[in-house]
Amino acid sequence: MKPEFRRLLFLDRDGIINLDKHFVFRIQDIEFVEEIFHLCKYFSAKNFEIVIVTNQSGIARGLFSEQDFQSVMVYILEKFQSEGIQILSYAYCPHRPTDLCKCRKPLPGLFEQAMEKFNALPENCISIGDRERDIVAAVSAGIHQNYLLLDKELSTSNLSGVFLVNSLGEIIKIHESLPSEA
Repeated sequence: MKPEFRRLLFLDRDGIINLDKHFVFRIQDIEFVEEIFHLCKYFSAKNFEIVIVTNQSGIARGLFSEQDFQSVMVYILEKFQSEGIQILSYAYCPHRPTDLCKCRKPLPGLFEQAMEKFNALPENCISIGDRERDIVAAVSAGIHQNYLLLDKELSTSNLSGVFLVNSLGEIIKIHESLPSEA
């Protein structure tokens, strides 16, 4: 009997789930990105489980505490649950870029740890991010289906094999048009 592998949808937090207002650490600053709940319901219906992976260097920089971060995450998880969406897990890197840890994106540590923990193969996963480092980390972890949400500051990318999108709704359209699911 073959082992069952899970299908994971990796989401960056700031910029994909909530608007990136640079070091978001207070609940009152959380403003959800348009279409995030619709996107998550779509992928949940396709049997993907959602994992949030996020760099949070504001902790190491002393801009906010780990408790501040956890409070925001509890709020986010409760909001998703109230929308009928289950978040499987979240993982974060509290380190500064100069700390050279293996979990900080663009390194693949957060993705690899989650795939190992939840018995998922990279080819069964999808990642969505708003920074090239999000996608570089996912590609380094072996994930083949990656979406980079563009904005005013990032209107193109040098990354190859990545779907560049202008909205979360566009991801659903692309995913539906693919010959086979991840």
